Amino acid sequence: MESEQTTRDILLIKKYVAGEAMTPEEKIRVLDWVKANDGNKEELAAFYKLHTLTAWRGIQTCHTTSSPTLEAPGSPRNVFGLRLYKITSAVAVALLALCCVYILNLRREAGDTGMQTIHVPPGQRVEVSLADGTNLWLNAGSTFTFPNAFARKSREVVLDGEAYFQVKENTQKPFIVQTPRGNIEVLGTEFNVQAYAQSPLFEVSLFSGSLRVCSADQTQQMLLEPNTRLLGKNHLWSKKPVLSLTPYLWKEGLICFDDEPVGGMIHKLELYYDVRIVVMNDAFRKQKYTGKFRTRDGIEHILKVFQLRDRFAYEKDDDKNIILIK
Repeated sequence: MESEQTTRDILLIKKYVAGEAMTPEEKIRVLDWVKANDGNKEELAAFYKLHTLTAWRGIQTCHTTSSPTLEAPGSPRNVFGLRLYKITSAVAVALLALCCVYILNLRREAGDTGMQTIHVPPGQRVEVSLADGTNLWLNAGSTFTFPNAFARKSREVVLDGEAYFQVKENTQKPFIVQTPRGNIEVLGTEFNVQAYAQSPLFEVSLFSGSLRVCSADQTQQMLLEPNTRLLGKNHLWSKKPVLSLTPYLWKEGLICFDDEPVGGMIHKLELYYDVRIVVMNDAFRKQKYTGKFRTRDGIEHILKVFQLRDRFAYEKDDDKNIILIK
């Protein structure tokens, strides 16, 4: 009986780590187990590391379109010699806050010229340290591709999604971020980029240093100063001041709304949780919402909190991945 209970607990923990649907009772069981002792926290951290290694796919070369799975250090299948030297998880603290952060540090091997791709699952975020000392955070649903060794004259990466960059300064080697909406060139600075391929919105917010943004078709160009941002929709660009840092707290595991119209709120939730939301309630469509939520809590938690203020109902169709708000 004890063995069967242990097996059930392991399956439940794996389900929790994978982000699969769980009942409130199941979530409470996992949290109680983690809080029981430090050994359980370490075990959960190990589950997260294993899930990260098996879930992420990467290692693409400039000469092939195949994407073999990222292998552990020393694996004979790691043909490019990429050395994964540090994967840590802040699970002990994160679980108590119901928020998970993955920290992935990668180091190049001499002569390694392959490409590495990271995809962030819905409702999660990833922190990455590059070989040049640049740090960045990737938001949910983002895909980030970068070389294991930067070229001599530039540092080029590719982003589809949202990322917060802290670029290591190097005046001899500009850092270039290629996105579906345009390219961003910097020498050393701190900025946020939102450029999901499936969204017409494009936003670049600068906090320090300077940068230049060029449209993908090379027809537009904009220089940004600290505390300014580029707002773009389709081919229309404008420059606005950065009035609040609240929208960028996503890198701390928070989704924030500040008097946000329903349209903008729905757009964020669809991007971050990879779900389609259909609003059939006209009264709800006219509302604005304010609040801060832990990404890890999930989209249904956010909707239930808003239900405390306004009367609306919702249905979730897991097969079609749609939420109907009535």
